[in-house]
Amino acid sequence: MKTKQLLIVLVLFVMLLPGCGAKETPMLTVPDGAQAGDLTGMIDCESQPKDSETEYAAECSTLIALLDQQVEMQNIPGMVMAVRLADGTVIWGTSGHISPFGKERWNAHTPSLIASVTKTFTAVVVMQLVEQAKLSLDDTVATWFPEQPNGDRITVRMLLSHTSGLANYQDTFGTDIEKWTREWTPEELIAEANKAGPVGEPGSKVAHYSNTNYIILGLIIEKVAGNSWAHEVETRIIKPLGLKDTTFVNEGMWDEGVIPGYLKTSDGYLSSLEFPWYPHASTAWAAGGMVSTVSDLMTFASALFDGKLVSRETLAIMAQSVGTGGGREWGLGGGVAEVAGREGFGMGGDTTGYHAFFIGVLDSKLVVTALVNTEEGDVISPSIAALQQYISQQIESK
Repeated sequence: MKTKQLLIVLVLFVMLLPGCGAKETPMLTVPDGAQAGDLTGMIDCESQPKDSETEYAAECSTLIALLDQQVEMQNIPGMVMAVRLADGTVIWGTSGHISPFGKERWNAHTPSLIASVTKTFTAVVVMQLVEQAKLSLDDTVATWFPEQPNGDRITVRMLLSHTSGLANYQDTFGTDIEKWTREWTPEELIAEANKAGPVGEPGSKVAHYSNTNYIILGLIIEKVAGNSWAHEVETRIIKPLGLKDTTFVNEGMWDEGVIPGYLKTSDGYLSSLEFPWYPHASTAWAAGGMVSTVSDLMTFASALFDGKLVSRETLAIMAQSVGTGGGREWGLGGGVAEVAGREGFGMGGDTTGYHAFFIGVLDSKLVVTALVNTEEGDVISPSIAALQQYISQQIESK
């Protein structure tokens, strides 16, 4: 093995591994020539003159100051964030660059890996099927997979909320580089988790975050809908919302404009282009195998909170805490958090060299989406800080 490749493998070994009865909502349809999620009116805060008195100057100043502070404090190349304000206006801004070696800045349409934010896309498809009475949150896994251990006790609700007690197949990979880089079928991933045995009781209030839950959900979607998981995500979410830059992780994505992620070492930065084989795309699938932009994530999250993907009643069910684990409250397809006294729902995603996050406030227009492409980056804390800032501004303006 070449010295540089060995260095890459050693770095990867010590890194955080990837986490990564409702009212029916009519299926989204898009008229010819229109887009349900058109955010062409997004305000680019970089283009706002400093110290200007334009309508959203104060909001933009707050955003850019926060991003500049975070990039400097975290000592990372750059970050991008979009915010939907209380009046529905979307602003976005950046700080720094997409590469530690160049001068190219992030923009609202820069595609990046979103890792476990994929889980919310999967959860939305499941909840749409629930609304269409094609399955129930109380259906058990044994309905479709009778050989699954504890399958007669594990429900769809438990899979969505990480309260199934299933082990995370990625935890079984350890430092076995062959496991991380080979191609897997979803069934093989589930078998890996089953070999490890359960990590908790099905239905416990203690959540054990596990990608296995969402691999099974992906297979359930395919059984119920009669199409591939990717087809259902594309036809139910991506196309209706006009998410032009949202797709699935694949070997050719580097040639399609997806930016590389970076890992900081004692000798400088490593680019994910130097190890495109790690981790193999099949190790994520319905649990973390998507690519998007801060703009597309804003369109997706806004549609979710506006009742366009599932009904508001269904979103309220998703945003109820079902279990607690890892210091977080888990709902169905995301985490539940109180932000400045308001009820929030969101999801983060982490994979080698990338972090993504969205969070919104129920029964309001406030939504934040953010991306970084550096292993050491944190988008959750600054996103919540931004949400708190804009909630405060909203209160002060009344």
